[in-house]
Amino acid sequence: MATASAAPLASLLLASILLLLGAPALSSGGGCGGEAHPGYSSGGEGTCTVDAGAAALTPATRERGGAGGGRRIIDITHAYVADLPTFATGEVAGPVVRLKQSMAEGSEYNLSELKMECHTGTHVDAPGHINQANFAAGLDVDTLDLDVLNADVCRIFFSPARAKLSSERVPPGPVARSCSVAAAHLLAYLTCELATMAAPPLLVMLLAVAVTLAPQDLVAGGGAAHPAYTNAAGAGDDSCGLASAGAEVALEEHGGGRIIDITHAYRPDLPAPGRDGLGPVTRLKESMANGSVNNVSELKMVVHSGTHVDAPGHMVQEHFVAGLDVDKLDLDVLNGPALLIDVPRDTNITAQAMESLNIPRGVRRVLFRTLNTDRKLMWTKEIDTSFVGFTEDGAQWLLDNTDIKLVGVDYISFAAFDHLISAHLVFLNNPAIIPIEGLKLDHVKAGIYMLHCLPLRLIGCDGSPIRCILIK
Repeated sequence: MATASAAPLASLLLASILLLLGAPALSSGGGCGGEAHPGYSSGGEGTCTVDAGAAALTPATRERGGAGGGRRIIDITHAYVADLPTFATGEVAGPVVRLKQSMAEGSEYNLSELKMECHTGTHVDAPGHINQANFAAGLDVDTLDLDVLNADVCRIFFSPARAKLSSERVPPGPVARSCSVAAAHLLAYLTCELATMAAPPLLVMLLAVAVTLAPQDLVAGGGAAHPAYTNAAGAGDDSCGLASAGAEVALEEHGGGRIIDITHAYRPDLPAPGRDGLGPVTRLKESMANGSVNNVSELKMVVHSGTHVDAPGHMVQEHFVAGLDVDKLDLDVLNGPALLIDVPRDTNITAQAMESLNIPRGVRRVLFRTLNTDRKLMWTKEIDTSFVGFTEDGAQWLLDNTDIKLVGVDYISFAAFDHLISAHLVFLNNPAIIPIEGLKLDHVKAGIYMLHCLPLRLIGCDGSPIRCILIK
């Protein structure tokens, strides 16, 4: 266990690392060329060319973030537009979204509805698409293996092609554990942030040493770094926050626990206005049981249902007219290290509550778990107006006093019912803030994770269903 006498050395290491952050990332291995794929050669910094003479790849219109050698995310998903091709000869997909409620017509918000065949544009086939036995057995898209669908960020970073290292050769310790350490500690957070920025391995390992040398009360749960956390009685070193909220809601883990799914399944009894819940989300348009050559489903739902993201144009008409839709959301903000914290259970997320959480500067993504999870409100059809959310002053405090750009909450509105419009406007007036609503945070330990959230590319839409996962 590190002692307090090591704190100055940890501080010195951290200061040195922060000074070095301006240095460019290593250019070898992680880009193109090299032994990773001999069919590609480097055509200059940041470009890839095919040896056969094809033109240089120019994915600039799909790149998010990463200016100045930082993180680079390339979107390889087609936008869902009306002229997408379908399997039917001579046909196109047609309109994918329609505006059900419009601020231009007097509504307090813009609200769109999504309707499209599930095999439209960039999509995935479930085993039951052309195999009736698999379809009857329930092998749907929700049973697909997230461990197969998502690469391990740390493993890629330390691949032989990237830095002549491998995750197996890195000794166990803070580097391997930093993305899942259950503590609100800035050093551990920065370790994750640097790894996703493709920073030089030396910086990441130096920061890992700083984490090791830091006083233990800063690295474990609780302590001065984050007084809102306390270790559960009898729990292990990685336990922080409240005890699990009921055994009947299972923690959805994949890949041996490496991936945690924090997205609610889109089911008919999701909470929605009225007493009947959301209602049917999919219908089977073509059925093998009825003689079709395949099973083809159609998806239809209001985009602000279940786990979803709000675009700036949801409640700000100027942003809606300016085209600030879900396709303009910053993937660099939606993907990266995130802090999962527990909000005191006797309060909305007010300015006072925000201040008490003591979230360090530099943290960009925070998931707020509240009494909503304990009460299992996302498992109740009818909307409960007593849900916990941000008040107007709480939202403004976050904006004025933190570096947070992504706000995740555990009910279908991040704004408390009595502050539904005003708190929304605080965030949505600032397009840099991305609110994610309806997260499934049952049984997940508080702490730092790699967060990956991807909305559908719905052009002109005020929101979108979103799949969010945590990677340890």
